Amino acid sequence: MKHNLLLGLAGILACSVLAACYPSVADLAPATPDKPWRPAEDKSLLEAMTSTPSQDDHAVSKNADTQSGTAPKFDLPSDSALPYKHDEVPVDSGHIYSLPELIDLAERSNPDTRIAWEQSRQAAFGVGLAQATYLPQLTGEILGGQEHTPLPIPKSLVSRGYFTADTDEILPSLVIKWLLFDFGKRDAEVEAAKQASFAANIAFTGAHQKLIFEVSKAYFALDAERAQLHVAEDAVKSAKILVDAADAKKKSGLGTVTDDVVSQQREAKARFELEHAKAVDNDAYHSLLEAMGLTPTLKLRIADSAGRTLPKSLAEDVDTYIHRALSKRPDILAALAKLRASEADISGAKASYYPTLGFEGIVNQNIGSASVDGGPTYRVNEPATAILLKLSLPLYDGGTRENMLGIARSKNAAAKEELSKAQDSAIRQVARAYDTVKSALAEYNAALALVKASNTAYSASFDSYRNGVGTFTTAVTAETEKAQAQSAQANAYASVLTAAAALAFSTGELTSTDALNNQP
Repeated sequence: MKHNLLLGLAGILACSVLAACYPSVADLAPATPDKPWRPAEDKSLLEAMTSTPSQDDHAVSKNADTQSGTAPKFDLPSDSALPYKHDEVPVDSGHIYSLPELIDLAERSNPDTRIAWEQSRQAAFGVGLAQATYLPQLTGEILGGQEHTPLPIPKSLVSRGYFTADTDEILPSLVIKWLLFDFGKRDAEVEAAKQASFAANIAFTGAHQKLIFEVSKAYFALDAERAQLHVAEDAVKSAKILVDAADAKKKSGLGTVTDDVVSQQREAKARFELEHAKAVDNDAYHSLLEAMGLTPTLKLRIADSAGRTLPKSLAEDVDTYIHRALSKRPDILAALAKLRASEADISGAKASYYPTLGFEGIVNQNIGSASVDGGPTYRVNEPATAILLKLSLPLYDGGTRENMLGIARSKNAAAKEELSKAQDSAIRQVARAYDTVKSALAEYNAALALVKASNTAYSASFDSYRNGVGTFTTAVTAETEKAQAQSAQANAYASVLTAAAALAFSTGELTSTDALNNQP
């Protein structure tokens, strides 16, 4: 008995010593707020946790920084365990990609859609987890050990008033537990899980629609910048023609030195603006790759959307678009699913007030031996079974069920507000997108007329100047206004397509197959 007591005390003492020696988690943080942190190298996790810089080490480091007169370097060493990211989606360098094809590449390479897919799978597993509670749980257990137990006994039988039993026992068991009835608590949990899964699937679709819109917006922005690049190239050609005309008039004695110099200055400016347009075009290209989730070093040949005939006005009124949005937008449908899930949570919380009925069965083999007061040892190796019905009714739980019901009701109220907020947001977004498309179409139609008039004015002014009738100033002004009109048309064209994509996105109808064909 004393031997067993000493063993127990020794075990308690050993645990206390180990707990006292275990390092503090504070040692994992940087030692000071103004000195760089460096990860431990070539050390195990325990070594990294237990090895902390000494005060002398801090003093040496601080003195070294002070003496050098340079700020500490807060950089990190490279980690060879981090692989370089490579694009897994094959790209044909000779193919000219249309917008739907770019969207297809993005959907296969952008991490946001894969994250949303994994989240929808997690929610589906949550449904399976909830449904598993309907089935019995079967567990294999083995309980074994030794016991030294003093037990009381009348002194009329044993003078010291107790006896000791030494028991060695192994109990391999097969246990089955099955919840038979719970007043609908599991039904509510399964319904809540199904609604959460439905919401996750909607979020997956919403992530794709958002990606389609982002790629479309970046594509149309690139399209606009490439149109501006073409305008800049035409401006260089027009400026060169004007330079030649001014030079010819100077040689013929009809022009002035000023006209010649100004024309050359305008050509230099046009070439500068061309280089600037190239830089902006390159930036727009990188923005498109970023929206797609592709590496910035990738080289893609991208088709433009020039040549599309745009309508004069929208075919439907704003109420039609709003009605469609309220019935199919992913955020609204997801908010509705969350509302239904919160209603199921309320039902489950209410069901926890009622009793549960379960079945429990145990089959084990008692393999053991016992000895009383150091006497002879008796052994057993026999099976045992138990079949039980368990009726459980929690009478007092410190307010757990009441608080759970309160939380469920609060979440339900919040879900109602979220649904209302999503609906209001949809109405505002659709109305704004609708007005933006209308304004963009009006601006584009006006730009068409402006380009036509500017081209006519430029041709007339240049011909007049070249023939000695018009002035150099008039020709320069016409050239400038022609370039500005072409630039305005390019911007307006891209604005219409971007606004049309935004309108389709706000109604929940933007898909990859018709991203380029969404008629405003």
